[in-house]
Amino acid sequence: MRSKSKWFLAFSLIFLLANFVWLLYFDQEVQNQDFAYNQFYVFNGLVKKADKKLAGWNLTIEPQNLENYLGRILLYGPLYPQYQVGDVLEIACKVYQPEPIADEFGREFFYDKYLAKDKIYGTCSFAKIKVVGQEKDSHFYLLQAKQYFWNNLNSYLPEPASSLAKAMLLADRREIPAELRDVFAQVGLSHIIAISGLHIAIIVYLLQSFLLWLGFSRKRSFVWLLSILFFYLYLIAFPSSAVRASLMVMMVLLGPFFGRNSSSISSLFLAADIFVLINRQVLLYDIGFQLSFLAVLGLLYFVKFFQRVLVFIPKIFKLREVMSVTLAAQVFTWPLIVYYFGIFSLIAPLANFLILPFLPLILLLSMALAIFGLVAPIAWLISWPLFICFKLIVTIAAWLAGLPYAYLQNSTFSATYLLLALFFMGLLTLVLKPQDYE
Repeated sequence: MRSKSKWFLAFSLIFLLANFVWLLYFDQEVQNQDFAYNQFYVFNGLVKKADKKLAGWNLTIEPQNLENYLGRILLYGPLYPQYQVGDVLEIACKVYQPEPIADEFGREFFYDKYLAKDKIYGTCSFAKIKVVGQEKDSHFYLLQAKQYFWNNLNSYLPEPASSLAKAMLLADRREIPAELRDVFAQVGLSHIIAISGLHIAIIVYLLQSFLLWLGFSRKRSFVWLLSILFFYLYLIAFPSSAVRASLMVMMVLLGPFFGRNSSSISSLFLAADIFVLINRQVLLYDIGFQLSFLAVLGLLYFVKFFQRVLVFIPKIFKLREVMSVTLAAQVFTWPLIVYYFGIFSLIAPLANFLILPFLPLILLLSMALAIFGLVAPIAWLISWPLFICFKLIVTIAAWLAGLPYAYLQNSTFSATYLLLALFFMGLLTLVLKPQDYE
């Protein structure tokens, strides 16, 4: 590694650590100190985001005439009537200040800080709501296009294939049944039903490998990757998690694009620094940011290593590459998964090995169904193989989750254990020097 890169990484680590310590011990900032919470208000608000859940809607509202209040409000509403982005609502409700809550393992979850990273400083339930207008900007029409794709997937696929397709393609995972989410978590497959860093990293890595296999140069493959990724983000209305993960991955690819392979780690840390500069709170309160960073870090250090170790796996259909990417992406993320979700999947490598090869085909067919849903014969022709793919992955996941010792549950994995585990993985990386494998 060049001297300049070492100096940059040192300064980057100091910057990230300083922000981490500040958030942990010194961040006492309180928003809307002049606003009286726990009071009844009547105000107008613009719907900026509509997130559907099984029990109702989470509406992110931007108040328009709420005195002394800055920021957004999270409004919990019933499934019906339905509201959409761009609706101007007259809302009558009590506005509450978010507070820390205890999670299912008895640990404190800083719910207020989690919402604050998205500029949400109030919540509202059981509101009386009336639609009084509609603002139709470019974002509104973009969301209308997404709704068209959503309706097509919903119309031609039965559950749970429909909810899985919407989660994997449109970043809309709220309708996935809790039981199915648990099964995917138990076998280490949660990443395939969320557009996270792991999801984007695997897709981009495999797509890049495919373009290089076709004979594209690294520079041309980067241009194609950038174009395809931007189109996809536009299609799903630029959700923050997908944008963050995509930027992080593309920053890593900038090194090879400029002919400087050694700068990939620096590019990753530069991306992290930019995100923290824009919004410091993502460092401590955004699980997606943390998983994205650690997944890409694992890919950079361990993909070549695992490809060398897994010589017994044939290269046919890129099986060795799929397994290498899967294992590499989980090297640094497993402590975080155990800490947040209390599950350590022992069956994850096998589950990913069996199911990840379906992912490109599923995304391709889901995209085709979303686009051609208005043409019934084509839609039905696409939906059947897509449904079979989803049926296979759900069946395989359920079978693997039922095996003895497929996963371990641990509700006592504290923050101390998390830091020790990450420190151990860092030491192991220094000893193995996996980045030296070519």
